[in-house]
Amino acid sequence: MKKFLLLLLVGFSSGSFAQNDYKINIDLTKTNEDRVPVEILVPALDIDTVEYHMAKIVPGTYSISDFGRFVDEFKAMDAEGNELPFEKISTNRWTISNARQLSKITYWIEDSFDEFKGYGSNKIFEPGGMSIEADKGVFVMNTFGFVGYIDGYKFNPFELTINHNEEIKGATSLKKVSETTTSDVYIADNYNFLADAPIMYSKPDIVTKEIAGAEVLVSVYSPNKVLSAADVMDNIDELMEAQAKYLGGELPVDRYAYLIYLFDSPSISGSWGALEHSYSSLYTLPEMDPQRISQTVKDVAAHEFFHIVTPLNIHSEEIHDFNYIEPEMSQHLWLYEGVTEYASQHVQLKYDLYDLEDFLGEMRSKMNQQDQYNVDIPYTEFSENILEPKNEQRYGDVYAGGALIAWCLDLTIIKSTNGQMDLQSLLRELSKQYGPKKAFKDEELFDEIEKNTNAEVGDFLRTYVGSAEKLPYSKVLGWAGIRYSPESKESVITAGKFTPSLNEDQEIFVAGINEMNDFGKDLGFEVGDVLLEWNGNTIDLETFSQTIQSFYNETNEGDKVTVLVRREVKGKIKEVKLKAKAKKVKSSQKHALEVIENPSPEQQKIMSFWLGEA
Repeated sequence: MKKFLLLLLVGFSSGSFAQNDYKINIDLTKTNEDRVPVEILVPALDIDTVEYHMAKIVPGTYSISDFGRFVDEFKAMDAEGNELPFEKISTNRWTISNARQLSKITYWIEDSFDEFKGYGSNKIFEPGGMSIEADKGVFVMNTFGFVGYIDGYKFNPFELTINHNEEIKGATSLKKVSETTTSDVYIADNYNFLADAPIMYSKPDIVTKEIAGAEVLVSVYSPNKVLSAADVMDNIDELMEAQAKYLGGELPVDRYAYLIYLFDSPSISGSWGALEHSYSSLYTLPEMDPQRISQTVKDVAAHEFFHIVTPLNIHSEEIHDFNYIEPEMSQHLWLYEGVTEYASQHVQLKYDLYDLEDFLGEMRSKMNQQDQYNVDIPYTEFSENILEPKNEQRYGDVYAGGALIAWCLDLTIIKSTNGQMDLQSLLRELSKQYGPKKAFKDEELFDEIEKNTNAEVGDFLRTYVGSAEKLPYSKVLGWAGIRYSPESKESVITAGKFTPSLNEDQEIFVAGINEMNDFGKDLGFEVGDVLLEWNGNTIDLETFSQTIQSFYNETNEGDKVTVLVRREVKGKIKEVKLKAKAKKVKSSQKHALEVIENPSPEQQKIMSFWLGEA
């Protein structure tokens, strides 16, 4: 299962370090049972009682994490090392008395990648967690999982020192001010900046390269050395060049880091994917074929990198001054995730990384995905209340329905401005208007977009984002010469329409044949058949999807098809070769998308603007 989530924390302007900064020390050489000690020298305090906070929720994850449960042996001390009284008042909050005397806070942090007593059933998605694996020489450090802040002192500067063994090296987008072979010192303007920058320490496999005016870093941890940083860099280079063109010619950041952690056993969350930050993204993926991993990173990176636009440069007050304990959520997930997802597909179409049919296939898939959700409230209301259980279950729709909103919005802008603007030019204008240091008010965004475009665009947003009206696919896509049909019937090549599943050995087998069609019956699939080969191509967990998709694309009716299976025959396990001729069967396709053969001049014009050909 793929799970992609966003984390983007934005802060305020840079400031110089003074005596009121936090000084944090994390010593990776003193780990104990997958725990690491944390020491925090706090700023001078001028009140009697304070609260120390660990993050309950971090922006972009849209779920409760409760990082306070990973804190163990919490202590508060004065300058002489005497312990001060404190009380833990909730999972993520500690009240400390005699705060004017408070000099230092210490505790141990548990590893969220592994089970421990008190972990509970709320497993942390690995790209948003902490891995403390001294025996393997790798540490995944989402800083918000290691470090908290004194309530009321979140915007003080932070200085972070990490001690480590000589054979490992850290990779991050944080500013490094000094280093030795066993110690690194980083600075952050405030807690938001600190929490926005994950760090990965491992035996170094790091590559850097300048791309479109930015220094791009790739760091890879692969336990069995199936992937290297050079592999990844070679695969994302072309994509990032295309993204720079898409964003106006240069990348709008001066640095960017890809931190990639591969695992060779099941993850505790059962998921894999990435978490996005302002100047970096952190990936946790299973070790598999190097080409497939590189392509997966490329596919995810196409989405994640565009978060440098939204919400880094365009974001609401709720994100700008995020409350880590009791957050108020923004109304505009359609902007942060949906527009970003659409851009990740459109950039690859616009700069010939894949063709129009591929793009339409992705959009059709999103339409089918959206059908799984009960879309009965406006997107603004859904976003604002995303933490409610009924809405949290619909979270995947921000990538499906949100991207479809963005597609229709893009075409609406192009048509209504006669090609003078598109969605990307609108985003560039909004980035200039706001940027990282200025937030918009949630309730004013549609009006601001209308000021930058026209009334037709404003009406679109109020109708299809601010209310629950369904998107008018036929009308809007038709402007660009794309025919939309809610449902169509056609004859297609199929694999037999059996139900596949995985057995204990991670092999693909036939789990059901109740819906099997005539071709599947001709081959003679039986429940329990383990698929070994398809037309001579090996079938396993890594190759199944690609092999079957190639079969669909390359097979004609009447072609000979052979499938090698393993099955039980009269009490003995045997390999059996199934044979049949490929057969087209009638299939009902929802949300059909096709390019009109003879578009009108106006349709050709809008299509050309949309594809960047005008």
